[in-house]
Amino acid sequence: MATPGDEAAESDTGEEEAAGEEEAAGEEEAAGEEEAAGEADPGEAKEPSQLIYVGRMKTIIKTGLRIALLVYALFWVMRVWGIDLSVGQAISRALFSILVTVALCYVGWEIINAKIQQKINAEMPDDGEELEEGGAGGSRVATLLLILRRFFSGVVVIMATLVALASLGVDIGPLIAGAGVVGLAIGLGAQTLVRDIISGLFFMLDDAFRVGDYIDIGGTKGMVEQLSIRSMKMRHPRGMVNTVPFGNIGTVTNFSRDYIITKLDFRMRYDTDVEKVRKIIKKKVYMKIRDNEELGPKLLAPIKSQGVRQMEDSAMVMRVKYKTLPGEQFAIRKEVYRLMREAFEEEGIEFAHRNVTVYIPPEEKKNASKPENTDDKLQQVAAAAAIAIEQEQTEETDKKK
Repeated sequence: MATPGDEAAESDTGEEEAAGEEEAAGEEEAAGEEEAAGEADPGEAKEPSQLIYVGRMKTIIKTGLRIALLVYALFWVMRVWGIDLSVGQAISRALFSILVTVALCYVGWEIINAKIQQKINAEMPDDGEELEEGGAGGSRVATLLLILRRFFSGVVVIMATLVALASLGVDIGPLIAGAGVVGLAIGLGAQTLVRDIISGLFFMLDDAFRVGDYIDIGGTKGMVEQLSIRSMKMRHPRGMVNTVPFGNIGTVTNFSRDYIITKLDFRMRYDTDVEKVRKIIKKKVYMKIRDNEELGPKLLAPIKSQGVRQMEDSAMVMRVKYKTLPGEQFAIRKEVYRLMREAFEEEGIEFAHRNVTVYIPPEEKKNASKPENTDDKLQQVAAAAAIAIEQEQTEETDKKK
């Protein structure tokens, strides 16, 4: 027989179960709404461009219908008033032919442009972190399509203009012949322009660079942003844009092809065990980066210690070398420096600091020991040390060049 306490316990349990079911149902509904929202995000992201395209098409259709209605109303009024329509019919036929030509050219251009843009979006890489230099670069197909789009736009405009002139009764035969003569005259007079166009054509055939590549063309560095028939625009790492005609380009150094080899120099003390450093680079630097899920696939070859590269007055200059995908050398460089510092600190290995030894003759030491001459001698020593350090840094800079 159930007691009141048992009934109260059962009612409490039932309420808890009901509340748990409601909470579970609410969580499922919220999860379903989140999934639906997540699925709808891609479509919503495309809505602005679709709305712009639809709005533009509506404006064109409305404008065309208004013009057609206006022309029809004008001819209807002229017929009611008994005005001779023979001249008007000829004009209307010409205008109708021009409108049809423009409409067909416009539709054709929109189809070509949409297909080209779709292919370019598929070929171009996603925007990543801005780098100092280098990068995966763009696709050759996308680069050529950007130039072809400009070419097709010019062809469509010229064809539409010629057909419109022919509809108005203009004989376009002499115009075409005259255009050839004018083009020949321009070609003879504008040899620089012809040189730029021909040079650009050969650069494209050689696949010397693409949109998105980071290149150096003899003092001018940057990422290729845009290509035209006669020139290209390069974005410097600090943001400036350089417009360079193809005819002015000599040697092209491309940092975005196949792979990048990076060499890092570091200064070690003379009592450093070189073999121990080599083992540390292999076991505590290379293997950790190789096993890293993010950085490992970007490394194309093992990180190696190339031993002592140079002997200086106060240090041994050692070198580390690694090979990566284009544009990924900077992320791996940060990790190499970090792991080297931590591993050397664990093993008790110290980097070498710059030391300058200033020699003071014995006779000057006696004078320097006097209190009144101490400050002057310290200033002389500091000045000599500063000059020595500046000379050493200048020599290192000249060697890098």
